[in-house]
Formats: sequence, structure tokens, C-alpha cells
Amino acid sequence: MRFTVLIPTHNNGPVVGRAIRSVLRQTERDFELLVVGDGAPEETIDTVNKLAKRDARVRLFAYEKGERHGEALRHRTLDEATGEFVCYLADDDFWFPDHLRTMGKLLQSVDFANTRFVRVYPHWRVRGYVGTFDDMDLRRRMLETTTNFFGLSSGAHRMDAYRRLPEGWAPAPPDVWTDLHMLRKWLSAPGMRFATSSHVTGLNFPAQTWRDKPRKQRQAEQNIWFELFKDPAMMKALRRNIPADETDVPLHKVIAAANDIRRGAPGPVATLRRLLAR
Repeated sequence: MRFTVLIPTHNNGPVVGRAIRSVLRQTERDFELLVVGDGAPEETIDTVNKLAKRDARVRLFAYEKGERHGEALRHRTLDEATGEFVCYLADDDFWFPDHLRTMGKLLQSVDFANTRFVRVYPHWRVRGYVGTFDDMDLRRRMLETTTNFFGLSSGAHRMDAYRRLPEGWAPAPPDVWTDLHMLRKWLSAPGMRFATSSHVTGLNFPAQTWRDKPRKQRQAEQNIWFELFKDPAMMKALRRNIPADETDVPLHKVIAAANDIRRGAPGPVATLRRLLAR
């Protein structure tokens, strides 16, 4: 199986480098990483190009700023894609190393799939969102209201199924979220097969929540999350401790559980102290 990973970016500067590095550490190695530069400034372009020089699988598509969030540029870039499966990653999110492997298994038998969407909020807490494509009432609400239960970074689809859609990525109406607008096309297309996994394969940093923080502080805190979750014990602890509902989980609880998994070996606590001391 070959994957195409699409990362849309506009003006997130070095943050996109963290997203790219999370792709490069995937256990599945057969992929291409296409970065869609939607009018991206020089700082962002330089960040991507430096990583592209180190790994030929990374390619930058630098476009002039597109309409709204540059949705049509995503479609244009997919015309250049060679993957059997397409996975998306927001430029300020990151994946755990088994994300592509998990998606590959799901997409063997369906056209569109998602893993459980987990968001990071200020004050060092996470929240897992609940939903499944098997819930027909939820699907109806997604078509008729602004309801959604996962974001771009948790979704993936087969390329051949995307080619069957009457319309691919295109600018969303002003009152509809970009991701939801695209999902409605999938839900409305006849014969599409869907699957939802409860497996957590990454973390999302909602722009509307983090935007209030100064840029340097935002980047520093998000980098701490990235460094902490390089530890397999942290990933395992999060998966074991994320509730079935949408109750928040504090980071210290995940760290404590990770320490139990590691049986007292030096791990996330020492890492957190070192990072906070910078």
C-alpha cells in the first residue's frame, strides 16, 4: 500500500515542521508527503524546503493564496498524487507513529475512515470526541447542521473513491466549516463505505482555542506535547485513560499512568521538567 499525505498550510511558520516530522516517523514507510502552500510566506516555505532536502518524499506545492482556505488547491495537488490511500494532517497537529498503519488497515475494506479525534486544550488537558459513521442520526445532523465529530487530521480515504465523487475539494460556503463541507460530499455520494476506529492516533490543537495565546508561548507548549508523546508509554497511557465519553483528561494523569507502564523507569516526568525549564 502506498499513502499520499496532504498537509495544507498558510501561515503557521515553523509549526508545520512538527507536523511533517510526525509523518516522517511513521512505521509505514511507503508514502509521499505533499505540502499545499496556500499563499504561504517565506518562513513557512523555508521550513518545508529544509525538510524536503533531507527526505525526497516531502514535496512543496507553493501556490498563490486561494479562495477561502485554499480548498481547490488541495484538489489540484491530488491530481499529482500517486498514493492508493490519502491521509490528511493539519499543519499544527501531529500523528503518533502508527497512524498510517491504522488507516491502511481500515481502508482495505471501506472508502472513507477516521480514527478517534483527540483535542489538546490549554491548561494541559485533552478531550476525546465521540461519534461513529454507524450512527445514522449523527450522519443526518452532519448533513443538516454544523455537527461534526472529527477533524481533518483523523480522516482518510481511498484515492479511487475520491475520483468517483461528483466534486472534490472546493471552497466551502462562508457558514460551513471546510472539513464538514467536504465530508458532506462523501456522505451524499452513493455507495460509499465508511468506518470509524476508536484508536487514538494523534493530537489536534484547535486554532480557535490556541489563537489567543502569544505565538511563541503557543509553539513552546505545543512542542512540549510533541516531545512528551514521542514516548511509547505516553501514547499507551493516553489510549488506556481516555474516557469513552467526552470528559477531559489532565496531562498529569497520563504522565502518572505512563510511569506505571514504565515501572518507575525515567520517562515523561523528567522530560516535562526539562522542557519547562527552558
